[in-house]
Amino acid sequence: MPRMTAELLCKCTGHAKRKRGESAEQFLRRITHLHCAEKGIETIESLGHCHNLSVLYLYDNFICRLEGLGACPALTHLYLHDNHLSKIEGLGGLRRLTKLYLSGNAITVVEGLEELGSLAELHIAHQRLPEGEKLLFDPRSLQAIAPTLSVLNVSGNSLDSLEDLCCLQGLTQLSASDNQLSDMKEVGRVLSGWPGLVQLDVMGNPLCQKYKYRDRIVTMCKCIGVVDGHVISETERQFLLSWKAMRRARRRQHRQARAGLIPDGVPTAQQILSSLPAPLTLPAL
Repeated sequence: MPRMTAELLCKCTGHAKRKRGESAEQFLRRITHLHCAEKGIETIESLGHCHNLSVLYLYDNFICRLEGLGACPALTHLYLHDNHLSKIEGLGGLRRLTKLYLSGNAITVVEGLEELGSLAELHIAHQRLPEGEKLLFDPRSLQAIAPTLSVLNVSGNSLDSLEDLCCLQGLTQLSASDNQLSDMKEVGRVLSGWPGLVQLDVMGNPLCQKYKYRDRIVTMCKCIGVVDGHVISETERQFLLSWKAMRRARRRQHRQARAGLIPDGVPTAQQILSSLPAPLTLPAL
């Protein structure tokens, strides 16, 4: 397997060109991008001179351990998907890191993120997990990245609940497709705690077999704009919210009617329904 030597790195700099008479070390000090994907690399090394490196592509290699990255304090984007990683470690010095791609590895626990105070995107989908196990989350790591994280991809990790993610109240996009989510009420409780969520993907989960599951999600997340690739128009949203309010009022009045508690002057569910906009022809869901 090729080693990640300084000379190899000098060949992976994209459009940046080495000046005549410039040493490898001098060249590496000024580069900002390294394209080291699909090189057969097993070990991360020789980054000691890459002080200005901001984007590092290391996907589709054979890397088993995260090490040597502390030498790159300016790193903002790190692409390590489709390697052989089993643990998240060695990221302590990357305080500027905003995007971390770790999908397609063998990671069992989301951990080691406590010092990533700028992380905005975490992609950790489709881990190669032991049979019968699901991806786990260290609460300390989630609490640490909660103030900044806006995009999370946890698809294909055998998750049967989203409760562990409740603290991520700044999420705007969540991909959780191809898991084992089945409890719509539990999912609803979590979604209601993410007021800024605008895009959600839960395709391939058991809950998608429930009647009008997408409509229910829209009424749970008032800012949601896209569910499983379906764009939610404002007209559709308002109709579904009004319909939910009518159903709630009708159930309440039925309970009061049985108890003889409906006061004079309170509109009936039928009156509420007649006040709604004319039925809309919605796109197929």
